Amino acid sequence: MIKQNLFSDDDIRKTYEVVPDHKFTRDVITNYSTNQNDIRDVALGGLDLKNCIKVLELGCGYGHFTEKLAGRLADGAHITGMDLLEGNRAGFMAVLEKTGYQGDFIKSGAELIRDFEAQSFDLVIASYSLYFFPGLIGEIARVLKPEGMFIAITHSMFSLKEITRLIPHSLKAIGLSPPKVISINQLFLSFSQERGRSKLAPYFRSVELIRYPNAMIFPFERIIDCINYISKKRFLLFKDVTRQYPEKMDDIQLQIFQRVNSLAREKGSFTVTKDDAVFRCRTPLAGKAALLAAGVFT
Repeated sequence: MIKQNLFSDDDIRKTYEVVPDHKFTRDVITNYSTNQNDIRDVALGGLDLKNCIKVLELGCGYGHFTEKLAGRLADGAHITGMDLLEGNRAGFMAVLEKTGYQGDFIKSGAELIRDFEAQSFDLVIASYSLYFFPGLIGEIARVLKPEGMFIAITHSMFSLKEITRLIPHSLKAIGLSPPKVISINQLFLSFSQERGRSKLAPYFRSVELIRYPNAMIFPFERIIDCINYISKKRFLLFKDVTRQYPEKMDDIQLQIFQRVNSLAREKGSFTVTKDDAVFRCRTPLAGKAALLAAGVFT
């Protein structure tokens, strides 16, 4: 993983290493979302991938996106999944077997892409992972064949705002100073629906944006699912607390849980913004062409 000041590999591992917890959060999103279209189907809709033989998925997890590739790729296609967590190997390989394709799982951060040969993949996928390594977009373009495609799924910069805005208030409530911009919002800003095109445009001649408006609505009588969702995401949501005030983590969580419960009781439900987006990028630019597109040369 590219070293940056937001989230370490350890933060990411703690968030995703317990696969049942990760699946629980996916189920919560599915069960409480107003948009019942599967975003994976949205991402792949209308695409002809029958010429795709070599596929790379960065941050593949246990194969949640990979399973949607079944029947879509060329016969004999090979899918390489790359992920930080060894615990995702078995799940990914099981999904891969069900798809009928060949493939492998590489336990590594995304920076390993630098070791791959240029123009070696027909398709690269980053589903809810590119905001951890936006500095590698140029490398993604480099390893794609000229007719290759990059698919990225990401959040809106306003995603989870009903939860994230409670973090500074909770810090203040117990006498602590919040940062100007909390880490989870900085993460969303690093590659979001609103800013993704500008990040991708220097490296791809064509960047298609598909918006995915959504919200999760938790009725008061089921608000425990929202609270559990927040708890399982705590290493990402409360990074500022674990970094500066680790001994206050329980206090902050309690403040937020009580506030969420109170809001849900007052209104009968608690709504969480969950707008996402799909970017489909074609015609990768490499070398001087990418620099020209980025305005480095004139």
